[in-house]
Amino acid sequence: MAQIRTKGIIIRQTDYGEGHRMLSIFTEDCGIVKAVSYGAGKSRSKAAASGQFLCWADFELHSKVNSDIMTVRSADTIDAFLPVTEDIKKLSLCAYLADITYGILGSGNPDIRLLHIFLNCVYALAYKNEDMAKVKAVYELKMMCAEGYMPSLTGCASCGEGEPYAFDLERGGTVCKKCGGKNTVRLDGALYRALSYIVSSEDKKMLSFTASDDLTERLGSLAERYVLTQLDINPKSLAYYKTMLKI
Repeated sequence: MAQIRTKGIIIRQTDYGEGHRMLSIFTEDCGIVKAVSYGAGKSRSKAAASGQFLCWADFELHSKVNSDIMTVRSADTIDAFLPVTEDIKKLSLCAYLADITYGILGSGNPDIRLLHIFLNCVYALAYKNEDMAKVKAVYELKMMCAEGYMPSLTGCASCGEGEPYAFDLERGGTVCKKCGGKNTVRLDGALYRALSYIVSSEDKKMLSFTASDDLTERLGSLAERYVLTQLDINPKSLAYYKTMLKI
């Protein structure tokens, strides 16, 4: 049996047996791991507070030989991001961000850069009151960049010569007017500049821009469609988030 001490944030939780929880923890050292937290489902248990979705903690995990599931031996909470967990709209957005993170990274693949991008977005929602639509679009694009899907924004992704006219969701880059296909998003100057800023900015400055509601909406549509097209997924959490926005 191996003992691991690592920081991580809970990105999924499900009931496991009577009074226990199965957690998916995005850790610094091991990537996303599954771990059972015994007693976390009991309200009076010491493990309850550190077994919640979005709990960022210092975990002590034990792993058994020939088992993909670890055991949480202890967890010291660093931040529970309560302003997010107490807001159903922000909470549903983070559930979607967690789902696409799991979808692109899978289990057991350490990626400290993506972990910090995720944490920065949750922090921005909790303590900086950043616009949810903006955070969603920025995370979607930064996640894709971090995992090898960085959009090509110089020239035409098809012929290599024409000036950018639209963004091709399948090719993952800009295309000229002559080469534009069916699955494209028309780019104007403002949308192109916003897209370029997010893709090229330092991760710590990724949210340091302003945009009108209309631009944020168009940027968000492009980013969302790019993720769903490239990863070929349709997470239920996205539909739930959009439902919550209507409340």
